[in-house]
Amino acid sequence: MSARGGRMFGDVREGSSGGWLATGLATPSGVMRSPVQVWLLTLATFGLYGLRWYYIVNRELRDFDPRIQVRPALALLSVTLGALVIVPAVVSIVHTGSRIAQAQRRAGLFAGSVSGIRGLLLGPVLGMTPLYYQHHLNEVWIARN
Repeated sequence: MSARGGRMFGDVREGSSGGWLATGLATPSGVMRSPVQVWLLTLATFGLYGLRWYYIVNRELRDFDPRIQVRPALALLSVTLGALVIVPAVVSIVHTGSRIAQAQRRAGLFAGSVSGIRGLLLGPVLGMTPLYYQHHLNEVWIARN
């Protein structure tokens, strides 16, 4: 898998020759992304990038801490086909916020700053849920590395 976004079991940094170097063992962590860029790409692609992002984020959370129970494909299914019934999408979005809070606690951060309900409420406001969640995920990845 690639060093950027794939499952990596080590801290990987770009070396001076342009190659990737493993610098030590650590739990897998996610990719730093610009929250504004995630949000804008989601808007520009009419939500398609947001769906891809949602799957990847749930996979990164699962890989980050085995205690975080999530099946990324099922989470994605909940916000796509499940949105027709409304309830599965709502539950999935709120649970993703809870998973981010759990990852924050695991990284030693104050987990009260992210809320699944707040993430849900930001969805109708120009689709700002990805921006909100990615901001808090970046805090986890910074604290972990």
